[in-house]
Amino acid sequence: MANDVERIRREVSLPATAESFGVRLEEDGKERVACCPFHADNTASFTIFTGNDHVERFHCFGCGERGDVLDFVQGIKGVDLKEAIRILGGGKAGPNITPRKVEARDVYAGIVPLHPAGEIVVGRKVTLYNPKRADTDREWGSFAPSMVFPYSRADGSLIGYVLRHDLPDGGKETPMVMWVRLPNGKECWSRFPFPRPRPLYGLMSLRDGQVIVVEGEKCRDKLASASGRNVVTWPGGTYGINHVDWSPLAGRSAVIWPDDDEPGLKTAGEIAGLLTGLGCSVKMMLRAAQ
Repeated sequence: MANDVERIRREVSLPATAESFGVRLEEDGKERVACCPFHADNTASFTIFTGNDHVERFHCFGCGERGDVLDFVQGIKGVDLKEAIRILGGGKAGPNITPRKVEARDVYAGIVPLHPAGEIVVGRKVTLYNPKRADTDREWGSFAPSMVFPYSRADGSLIGYVLRHDLPDGGKETPMVMWVRLPNGKECWSRFPFPRPRPLYGLMSLRDGQVIVVEGEKCRDKLASASGRNVVTWPGGTYGINHVDWSPLAGRSAVIWPDDDEPGLKTAGEIAGLLTGLGCSVKMMLRAAQ
């Protein structure tokens, strides 16, 4: 069995396995994130990453569950190691466990967001503290953002930024970043989710009239510049839509222009529901059939 365990840990895809059992993953740079399947969760606290030994592992920053693909199957199906090996070998699997209710750990506890000191600019290296990697060799990291998207409150004051970090393998990550005070008193830039409800991107440019809702800051800036129209987007990707203050769009005519993929279309439908609840007249821009 020991040989089977090591082979499975290295050869069976953890992301594919998680998705086959209903976990909705989203890319976050080199990692995949999702709402945790092990506890009642409405944020993307579940993370899949590749360890230094090249084994794919998961870690939930909310409930603390962690392990490899075999641990994942044992946990989500409530089975022992032998049964997990059988399931991964093509055997029939029973239903997933019911996510338990736990008091999730807050990795941001004790960190206080402050008014930004200075600014972050394109091409200039910035060093970020990462609360999810506290007490590890990845607690601090630096990169030069290829794009910088400032987010402001309704009064025009700067909250923080969404940064684009282009990765060596061609991928990207787009963390939310704020200026904070750590529990030890140090002030710094940190990967830190904007306080809820989060503002729309493009809020400061809104005028009367119809508004277009797109996914992603880059897309928003490009369309707004090319069309001169009201265009907005939101921070946090697919999992962020329920943490956004959509009220500035109340009662407007809105056009939702989704990404042309399954997650994008699903998210667009959910946004349509939110805006309809605010009295908006909503239309969806769909790609014409080929």
